[in-house]
Amino acid sequence: MMRVCHLNTCPVGVATQDPELRKRFTGKPEHAVNFMKFVAMEVREYMAELGFRSIQKWLAARHP
Repeated sequence: MMRVCHLNTCPVGVATQDPELRKRFTGKPEHAVNFMKFVAMEVREYMAELGFRSIQKWLAARHP
């Protein structure tokens, strides 16, 4: 994993504002947005199973 997207140098063009790098992303922006929404939904479901209502409460329970 490159971990450079926050530097506006994303090698696949997903997380960049640079038009030249954006050309590398062959997918549709909606697909990336939907993926993140599904990840968030799944995280919420796991947290609900564990009895947490927010990420803050989950982190507080893990790091008292």
